[in-house]
Amino acid sequence: MPEDLDVKLAHLEEREKSNTRRLDEHDKELTELKKTYSIMEQMNYRVGEVEKSVDKIDKKLDEKQEEKGKKWDKLIDYIFYFFVAGVLALLAYKLGFK
Repeated sequence: MPEDLDVKLAHLEEREKSNTRRLDEHDKELTELKKTYSIMEQMNYRVGEVEKSVDKIDKKLDEKQEEKGKKWDKLIDYIFYFFVAGVLALLAYKLGFK
């Protein structure tokens, strides 16, 4: 029986070493995963900030485009009023108003 116990003890020591090695590998992997998770959190924050900045830029661009549209509307109004004033002046001249 002592030989049988020696074999079992040797087998248990082998399993212990194997399990310890596997646990060490898992610890390394967990450490790397924690680092990766931390990096991903930082990236998520940065992407959120970029999205906010892009939204602000979009709003500013929309406002600028609206302002340009308003300028063209004013120009068209001035041209229209100039044309109407010319027609009225011509009409007044034809009718004899001076």
